[in-house]
Amino acid sequence: MQVNRFDIQEGIYQFETEHLDTALHAHPAVEILMAEEGSFSLQTPHTYNTQVRFAIIDSQALHQIKADHSRIKILLLESYNTLLPDLLKQLGMLFTDGVYIATTTQMEVYQQLLDFGNEQSLQITPDQRVNTCLQAFRNQDLEYHQMIASLQAVTFLSESRLSHLFKEYVGVSLKKYLVWTKLKKTIAYLLQAEANLTQSSLQAGFYDQAHFTRAFKKHLGITPSKAYNSRTLQFLFPSE
Repeated sequence: MQVNRFDIQEGIYQFETEHLDTALHAHPAVEILMAEEGSFSLQTPHTYNTQVRFAIIDSQALHQIKADHSRIKILLLESYNTLLPDLLKQLGMLFTDGVYIATTTQMEVYQQLLDFGNEQSLQITPDQRVNTCLQAFRNQDLEYHQMIASLQAVTFLSESRLSHLFKEYVGVSLKKYLVWTKLKKTIAYLLQAEANLTQSSLQAGFYDQAHFTRAFKKHLGITPSKAYNSRTLQFLFPSE
């Protein structure tokens, strides 16, 4: 899989691939897939669709994707305010079971959503305390309890209240979002440096390989070992 962009600060991630085969997984980012050639299948806990050429998957929606001998563009947007949902409503793209599906390639819509992500601040929520948390996760490498203590000192909220407020806007708890952040940082370290998977995951804050493997499969639908030994997730490594 080719990496076109992996921008943690802006929450925008772009990939291209000819092959994809994941288990059911979910992540706190909206996913847009477009088949330039061929098609893909998309499964949720309640639906199964084949011959899909364009799809939008809501944040935290469980899904499984399979594609072979196709050319798929993938765009992930971390969206924590109403700007992107409002745009999708204007475009008439409403979610059913967490997904919007079309059997035609919609290049103009894909480009419109990418431009929108570039132009708008999709990660800024209406609550400055939540924004403080998001910024801390992006810019600091702290253990969970250290991070919570630091955030409590500036937000003046208890851990339970802060986590509840955070989940209200982001869709996951502080603890789960920290795992997602560590996973993104692991991938970023792999793309930027001559480091192996174990070194990068430890640098990002995972305690051990088992912890990292569970998080990897939960959010990306495939194990790290399979990523190493298949063409499925070659985006983890610098493109030639």
